[in-house]
Amino acid sequence: MLKYMDNRYNFFYFEAEFKKYLIAGKAEVSTVKNYLSDLHYFFSWLQSAQHMSDLAHSELSDVFSHSLIYSYFNYLTASITAENTIIRRFASLRKFFDLCIDQRWIQSNPVDDFNKQTKKDEREGLLKAYKTSIESRNIEKSDIDRQINIIRDLITNFN
Repeated sequence: MLKYMDNRYNFFYFEAEFKKYLIAGKAEVSTVKNYLSDLHYFFSWLQSAQHMSDLAHSELSDVFSHSLIYSYFNYLTASITAENTIIRRFASLRKFFDLCIDQRWIQSNPVDDFNKQTKKDEREGLLKAYKTSIESRNIEKSDIDRQINIIRDLITNFN
């Protein structure tokens, strides 16, 4: 892996790199405009909510974490009513993080990690609700646990 000096870059640098990446990938002009707008919105949120104004390449893996993406998602959910806007903003972020992976600035896409973790959380929530609903029946705890584990295995292997 390439070692980077600990130079700090403002968000305009990353936006410019993203624009070059999109153009090189032959993205439509409107797509470039929308993706850059969404990335700028994300960076503005980073500045106001996370008090960041610049980053070093060596920090990207730590900064772009599941918890950061989760915080951003919560912010979007609380401030934006249109689900399509949230979906589009996450698609833009996913593409930006693809650039970061291609440049070897990060190892995995935190948006994909967020989606996987969110699905796992949703599954566990459904299993917990199901377990609560069948506990009122006269069923042995060991039988309930076995049934929950079977369902968990089925769901995990299905996805």
